[in-house]
Amino acid sequence: MKRFKIHYDDDIIGGQIPDSWEELTVKQWAALRPNVSDLELLSVLSGIDLSYLENTRADLSPAIEHVYQSIKDMPEDLNHLARKPLTILGHQIKFPKDINFARYGQKAMVKNAIQGAEDMREIVSDVIAIYAQPSIDGKFDSAKLDPIKKAIDNLPIIMAWPWAVFFLKKLSALRRTYLSDWKQYQAQQNRQK
Repeated sequence: MKRFKIHYDDDIIGGQIPDSWEELTVKQWAALRPNVSDLELLSVLSGIDLSYLENTRADLSPAIEHVYQSIKDMPEDLNHLARKPLTILGHQIKFPKDINFARYGQKAMVKNAIQGAEDMREIVSDVIAIYAQPSIDGKFDSAKLDPIKKAIDNLPIIMAWPWAVFFLKKLSALRRTYLSDWKQYQAQQNRQK
């Protein structure tokens, strides 16, 4: 993580932002959209309240520049990263080699999540949590998904995304994942500057 501190009169803005894709979390990655503003991006990646950033008189451009420098080196193809074992809430998760919905509740919840999502990044933690929850608690219980989703939100995206790709490909939902759109949009914006 890259720390930053910006001084303006008595106002000191400090925080840390991911310095590489290995540090970018699922939650942070979900916010990387083509239309995200510089301040929204800084807020999401640093955890600093957006309204605070919007109302400061400090020049935030050094922090914003670092954000773009650290995330511009996106892995060539996130969709083909190797699936590695995940540990969620202290449990090693054993995912299936292929999808077999043994529990109807899991199947219904994943279908509903996919139908309600504009971009599949929105549901990475949902989909993985739905599959991982029985491995953690012994049987599927939708009421126990929230802490699992929060834990997944804090995993590095390069660890979680390969599993999401696995599930979403099997469910024909990957086509609505706009991985390259954000990078293309940012490249276009940089050319216009």
